Amino acid sequence: MKYNQVKTELNSDMMSDKKMVENLNQVTLEGIDLKNRFLVSIGYSGGILEIQLSPSEDGGTDDVKISFDWIYSFRLTDEGDLLKLQNDLCGKLTLGIYTLNDSGYLRWFNEQSFDIHNDEKLNHYLIVTSTEIVEVISTVGPSCMTVTEDL
Repeated sequence: MKYNQVKTELNSDMMSDKKMVENLNQVTLEGIDLKNRFLVSIGYSGGILEIQLSPSEDGGTDDVKISFDWIYSFRLTDEGDLLKLQNDLCGKLTLGIYTLNDSGYLRWFNEQSFDIHNDEKLNHYLIVTSTEIVEVISTVGPSCMTVTEDL
């Protein structure tokens, strides 16, 4: 897994007049292309989150399964309802997996948990598909694999 850093200046919803810098890092996965994929299923059990993506008609043949072995929080939002996020990131957010440092979601989570996880390296992951965005807070990075269906 590789990270490509894109520095973007965002307007913080917590600081109305001030600007802050958040780091958007794209995660590249060896041998797995997430372009032209849409969310098929999402499942959560015992701290493990599994996300299955299928290709569009012109995007390949195999499904991709993304797993997080331990998560603290996740949320799923239709990409059409995240207009402010898309605007704040100035079009830098395209299909794929990203980490976002010092995000509003991380600040909200830390506030809700009274900062009991300050000693842990919490990461905010974004899994951006053509139809939804899945956001995950975890200390563990995602594992990905292709899933081939035998007909």
